[in-house]
Amino acid sequence: MNWDDLRFFSAVVQYENISHAGKALGVSPQTVARKITALEQKLATTLFVRHPRGYKANADAMSLIEEVKNAEMVLNTLQNNFINKSKKLVGTVRIAAPELIATEILLPALKPFLELYPAISIELITGIHTVGIAKGDADIALRLVRPEQGALTVKKVGVMSSGLYCAIEGQVDLGTSRLIGWDTHIDLPSVRWLRKITSREANLKLNSLAAQRTAIQAGLGVGILPCFIAEGLQRIEQPYVFEESIWLLTHASNISTPRIRLVYDEISEIMAKNSFRLRQD
Repeated sequence: MNWDDLRFFSAVVQYENISHAGKALGVSPQTVARKITALEQKLATTLFVRHPRGYKANADAMSLIEEVKNAEMVLNTLQNNFINKSKKLVGTVRIAAPELIATEILLPALKPFLELYPAISIELITGIHTVGIAKGDADIALRLVRPEQGALTVKKVGVMSSGLYCAIEGQVDLGTSRLIGWDTHIDLPSVRWLRKITSREANLKLNSLAAQRTAIQAGLGVGILPCFIAEGLQRIEQPYVFEESIWLLTHASNISTPRIRLVYDEISEIMAKNSFRLRQD
Protein backbone atom coordinates (compact mmCIF):
# COMPACT_ATOMS: atom_id res chain seq x y z
CA MET A 1 0.00 0.00 0.00
CA ASN A 2 1.30 3.41 -0.94
CA TRP A 3 0.08 7.00 -0.80
CA ASP A 4 -1.31 6.79 -4.33
CA ASP A 5 -3.61 3.92 -3.22
CA LEU A 6 -4.85 6.00 -0.31
CA ARG A 7 -5.44 9.02 -2.53
CA PHE A 8 -7.84 7.01 -4.70
CA PHE A 9 -9.43 5.45 -1.62
CA SER A 10 -10.05 8.87 -0.02
CA ALA A 11 -11.65 10.22 -3.19
CA VAL A 12 -14.08 7.30 -3.45
CA VAL A 13 -15.04 7.63 0.23
CA GLN A 14 -15.65 11.35 -0.31
CA TYR A 15 -17.66 11.15 -3.55
CA GLU A 16 -19.19 7.67 -3.12
CA ASN A 17 -18.95 7.35 -6.89
CA ILE A 18 -16.02 6.24 -9.07
CA SER A 19 -16.97 8.57 -11.93
CA HIS A 20 -16.98 11.63 -9.66
CA ALA A 21 -13.82 10.45 -7.93
CA GLY A 22 -12.11 9.90 -11.30
CA LYS A 23 -13.08 13.40 -12.44
CA ALA A 24 -11.58 14.89 -9.27
CA LEU A 25 -8.40 12.89 -9.72
CA GLY A 26 -8.14 13.46 -13.47
CA VAL A 27 -8.39 9.78 -14.40
CA SER A 28 -10.99 7.45 -15.86
CA PRO A 29 -13.60 5.63 -13.73
CA GLN A 30 -12.02 2.35 -14.86
CA THR A 31 -8.69 3.42 -13.37
CA VAL A 32 -10.35 4.27 -10.06
CA ALA A 33 -12.13 0.91 -10.00
CA ARG A 34 -8.86 -0.95 -10.67
CA LYS A 35 -7.09 0.98 -7.92
CA ILE A 36 -9.81 0.22 -5.36
CA THR A 37 -9.90 -3.47 -6.28
CA ALA A 38 -6.10 -3.67 -6.00
CA LEU A 39 -6.18 -1.96 -2.60
CA GLU A 40 -8.81 -4.37 -1.31
CA GLN A 41 -6.66 -7.28 -2.49
CA LYS A 42 -3.61 -5.88 -0.71
CA LEU A 43 -5.59 -5.48 2.53
CA ALA A 44 -7.44 -8.81 2.09
CA THR A 45 -10.78 -7.16 2.79
CA THR A 46 -13.71 -5.44 1.09
CA LEU A 47 -13.91 -1.70 1.66
CA PHE A 48 -16.99 -0.70 -0.31
CA VAL A 49 -20.48 -1.96 -0.98
CA ARG A 50 -20.98 -1.65 -4.73
CA HIS A 51 -24.46 -0.64 -5.87
CA PRO A 52 -25.89 0.86 -9.10
CA ARG A 53 -25.54 4.43 -7.85
CA GLY A 54 -21.99 4.17 -6.53
CA TYR A 55 -19.65 2.89 -3.82
CA LYS A 56 -20.67 2.97 -0.16
CA ALA A 57 -17.87 2.77 2.43
CA ASN A 58 -18.29 -0.09 4.92
CA ALA A 59 -17.07 -0.23 8.53
CA ASP A 60 -13.53 -1.24 7.54
CA ALA A 61 -13.35 1.67 5.12
CA MET A 62 -14.55 4.16 7.75
CA SER A 63 -11.89 2.88 10.15
CA LEU A 64 -9.21 3.19 7.50
CA ILE A 65 -10.25 6.69 6.44
CA GLU A 66 -9.60 7.97 9.97
CA GLU A 67 -6.06 6.62 9.79
CA VAL A 68 -5.63 8.21 6.37
CA LYS A 69 -6.74 11.59 7.74
CA ASN A 70 -4.19 11.31 10.54
CA ALA A 71 -1.47 10.46 8.01
CA GLU A 72 -2.46 13.47 5.89
CA MET A 73 -2.16 15.73 8.91
CA VAL A 74 1.34 14.43 9.63
CA LEU A 75 2.42 14.89 6.01
CA ASN A 76 0.99 18.40 5.86
CA THR A 77 2.78 19.30 9.07
CA LEU A 78 6.08 17.97 7.70
CA GLN A 79 5.60 19.91 4.46
CA ASN A 80 4.73 23.16 6.23
CA ASN A 81 7.64 22.80 8.63
CA PHE A 82 10.02 22.22 5.73
CA ILE A 83 8.70 25.24 3.81
CA ASN A 84 8.96 27.46 6.87
CA LYS A 85 12.45 26.16 7.58
CA SER A 86 13.54 26.99 4.04
CA LYS A 87 12.03 30.48 4.20
CA LYS A 88 13.73 31.13 7.54
CA LEU A 89 17.12 30.26 6.02
CA VAL A 90 17.69 27.28 8.26
CA GLY A 91 19.71 24.21 7.34
CA THR A 92 22.99 22.91 5.98
CA VAL A 93 24.80 23.98 2.82
CA ARG A 94 27.63 21.75 1.58
CA ILE A 95 30.46 23.49 -0.27
CA ALA A 96 33.26 21.78 -2.20
CA ALA A 97 36.36 23.87 -2.90
CA PRO A 98 40.10 23.50 -3.56
CA GLU A 99 41.83 23.30 -0.18
CA LEU A 100 43.87 26.50 -0.24
CA ILE A 101 41.09 28.59 -1.76
CA ALA A 102 38.94 27.32 1.11
CA THR A 103 41.51 28.00 3.84
CA GLU A 104 43.03 31.22 2.48
CA ILE A 105 40.05 32.91 0.80
CA LEU A 106 36.68 31.54 1.95
CA LEU A 107 37.08 30.71 5.64
CA PRO A 108 38.71 34.00 6.70
CA ALA A 109 35.82 35.90 5.06
CA LEU A 110 32.83 33.88 6.33
CA LYS A 111 32.53 35.21 9.89
CA PRO A 112 30.19 38.19 9.13
CA PHE A 113 27.92 35.95 7.06
CA LEU A 114 27.68 33.23 9.72
CA GLU A 115 26.96 35.83 12.40
CA LEU A 116 24.17 37.29 10.25
CA TYR A 117 22.66 33.85 9.51
CA PRO A 118 23.38 31.69 12.57
CA ALA A 119 20.82 29.02 11.60
CA ILE A 120 22.73 28.16 8.40
CA SER A 121 25.33 25.41 8.88
CA ILE A 122 28.25 25.07 6.49
CA GLU A 123 29.92 21.79 5.53
CA LEU A 124 33.16 22.47 3.66
CA ILE A 125 34.65 19.67 1.55
CA THR A 126 38.22 20.20 0.38
CA GLY A 127 40.51 18.17 -1.79
CA ILE A 128 41.62 17.66 -5.37
CA HIS A 129 38.98 15.16 -6.44
CA THR A 130 35.81 16.42 -8.12
CA VAL A 131 32.77 16.29 -5.85
CA GLY A 132 29.56 15.45 -7.71
CA ILE A 133 26.95 18.22 -7.66
CA ALA A 134 24.52 16.14 -9.72
CA LYS A 135 24.87 13.21 -7.30
CA GLY A 136 24.12 15.45 -4.33
CA ASP A 137 27.58 15.16 -2.74
CA ALA A 138 27.67 18.96 -2.45
CA ASP A 139 25.27 21.86 -2.96
CA ILE A 140 27.84 24.34 -4.25
CA ALA A 141 31.33 23.89 -5.71
CA LEU A 142 34.31 25.98 -6.73
CA ARG A 143 36.23 24.35 -9.56
CA LEU A 144 39.24 25.15 -11.72
CA VAL A 145 37.79 23.29 -14.70
CA ARG A 146 34.43 24.31 -16.15
CA PRO A 147 31.97 21.38 -16.33
CA GLU A 148 30.85 20.59 -19.85
CA GLN A 149 27.59 18.83 -19.04
CA GLY A 150 24.83 18.59 -16.46
CA ALA A 151 21.91 20.80 -15.40
CA LEU A 152 24.15 23.28 -13.61
CA THR A 153 24.18 26.98 -12.87
CA VAL A 154 27.76 28.05 -13.65
CA LYS A 155 29.44 31.41 -13.04
CA LYS A 156 33.04 32.51 -13.58
CA VAL A 157 34.16 34.14 -10.32
CA GLY A 158 37.84 34.72 -10.86
CA VAL A 159 41.15 33.84 -12.47
CA MET A 160 44.00 32.32 -10.46
CA SER A 161 47.60 32.95 -11.51
CA SER A 162 50.35 30.47 -10.69
CA GLY A 163 54.10 30.58 -11.00
CA LEU A 164 57.24 28.51 -10.55
CA TYR A 165 58.76 29.04 -7.09
CA CYS A 166 61.69 28.07 -4.92
CA ALA A 167 62.96 29.07 -1.49
CA ILE A 168 66.44 30.28 -2.45
CA GLU A 169 67.37 33.55 -4.12
CA GLY A 170 69.49 33.76 -7.23
CA GLN A 171 69.88 31.70 -10.38
CA VAL A 172 68.16 28.30 -10.45
CA ASP A 173 69.06 25.52 -12.87
CA LEU A 174 65.79 23.83 -13.85
CA GLY A 175 67.73 21.03 -15.47
CA THR A 176 69.19 19.84 -12.19
CA SER A 177 66.92 21.22 -9.46
CA ARG A 178 64.63 18.81 -7.64
CA LEU A 179 61.05 19.25 -8.88
CA ILE A 180 58.09 19.22 -6.51
CA GLY A 181 54.67 18.34 -7.93
CA TRP A 182 51.55 16.25 -7.77
CA ASP A 183 51.25 12.55 -7.17
CA THR A 184 51.48 10.40 -10.31
CA HIS A 185 47.75 9.57 -10.26
CA ILE A 186 46.69 13.24 -10.28
CA ASP A 187 46.23 14.93 -13.66
CA LEU A 188 45.94 18.70 -13.26
CA PRO A 189 46.94 21.53 -15.62
CA SER A 190 49.86 22.43 -13.34
CA VAL A 191 51.30 18.91 -13.84
CA ARG A 192 51.36 19.44 -17.59
CA TRP A 193 52.78 22.96 -17.23
CA LEU A 194 55.64 21.78 -15.00
CA ARG A 195 56.45 19.06 -17.52
CA LYS A 196 56.34 21.58 -20.40
CA ILE A 197 58.74 24.11 -18.88
CA THR A 198 61.21 21.58 -17.42
CA SER A 199 60.83 18.59 -19.78
CA ARG A 200 60.86 16.39 -16.67
CA GLU A 201 58.54 14.76 -14.18
CA ALA A 202 58.44 15.79 -10.52
CA ASN A 203 61.00 14.11 -8.24
CA LEU A 204 59.05 14.74 -5.04
CA LYS A 205 55.39 13.89 -5.62
CA LEU A 206 52.74 14.96 -3.12
CA ASN A 207 48.94 14.76 -3.02
CA SER A 208 48.13 18.20 -1.61
CA LEU A 209 49.01 21.75 -2.56
CA ALA A 210 49.61 22.64 1.10
CA ALA A 211 52.25 19.91 1.28
CA GLN A 212 53.91 21.19 -1.90
CA ARG A 213 54.06 24.71 -0.48
CA THR A 214 55.66 23.39 2.72
CA ALA A 215 58.20 21.40 0.72
CA ILE A 216 59.15 24.44 -1.38
CA GLN A 217 59.39 26.64 1.72
CA ALA A 218 61.70 24.03 3.28
CA GLY A 219 64.06 24.33 0.32
CA LEU A 220 63.39 20.82 -0.97
CA GLY A 221 63.02 21.92 -4.56
CA VAL A 222 61.14 23.90 -7.21
CA GLY A 223 57.40 23.71 -7.84
CA ILE A 224 54.31 25.44 -9.14
CA LEU A 225 52.11 27.34 -6.68
CA PRO A 226 49.23 29.79 -6.98
CA CYS A 227 50.80 33.23 -6.59
CA PHE A 228 48.50 34.22 -3.74
CA ILE A 229 49.96 31.55 -1.43
CA ALA A 230 53.62 32.01 -2.44
CA GLU A 231 54.52 34.96 -0.23
CA GLY A 232 58.16 34.87 0.84
CA LEU A 233 59.23 32.54 -1.96
CA GLN A 234 61.44 33.29 -4.95
CA ARG A 235 59.59 33.51 -8.28
CA ILE A 236 61.38 31.88 -11.21
CA GLU A 237 60.39 33.94 -14.23
CA GLN A 238 58.79 32.16 -17.20
CA PRO A 239 57.81 33.43 -20.69
CA TYR A 240 54.13 33.42 -19.79
CA VAL A 241 51.92 33.29 -16.72
CA PHE A 242 49.97 30.12 -15.97
CA GLU A 243 46.33 31.08 -15.29
CA GLU A 244 43.22 29.05 -14.43
CA SER A 245 39.63 30.28 -14.38
CA ILE A 246 37.63 29.66 -11.21
CA TRP A 247 34.05 28.50 -11.65
CA LEU A 248 31.24 28.64 -9.09
CA LEU A 249 28.49 26.11 -9.70
CA THR A 250 25.42 24.55 -8.22
CA HIS A 251 22.69 22.32 -9.56
CA ALA A 252 20.08 24.33 -11.47
CA SER A 253 17.38 23.07 -9.13
CA ASN A 254 19.32 24.31 -6.06
CA ILE A 255 19.52 27.95 -7.07
CA SER A 256 15.88 28.51 -6.05
CA THR A 257 16.48 27.16 -2.54
CA PRO A 258 16.87 30.35 -0.46
CA ARG A 259 19.71 29.24 1.85
CA ILE A 260 21.73 27.74 -1.04
CA ARG A 261 21.21 30.83 -3.19
CA LEU A 262 22.29 33.03 -0.28
CA VAL A 263 25.53 31.08 0.23
CA TYR A 264 26.13 30.93 -3.54
CA ASP A 265 25.87 34.73 -3.77
CA GLU A 266 28.07 35.19 -0.69
CA ILE A 267 30.84 33.03 -2.18
CA SER A 268 30.57 34.94 -5.45
CA GLU A 269 31.04 38.22 -3.56
CA ILE A 270 33.99 36.88 -1.55
CA MET A 271 35.71 35.72 -4.71
CA ALA A 272 35.10 39.09 -6.39
CA LYS A 273 36.67 40.93 -3.45
CA ASN A 274 39.75 38.69 -3.77
CA SER A 275 40.03 38.84 -7.56
CA PHE A 276 43.14 41.06 -7.55
CA ARG A 277 44.86 38.89 -4.93
CA LEU A 278 44.15 35.70 -6.93
CA ARG A 279 45.46 37.17 -10.18
CA GLN A 280 48.62 38.80 -8.86
CA ASP A 281 51.86 37.97 -10.65
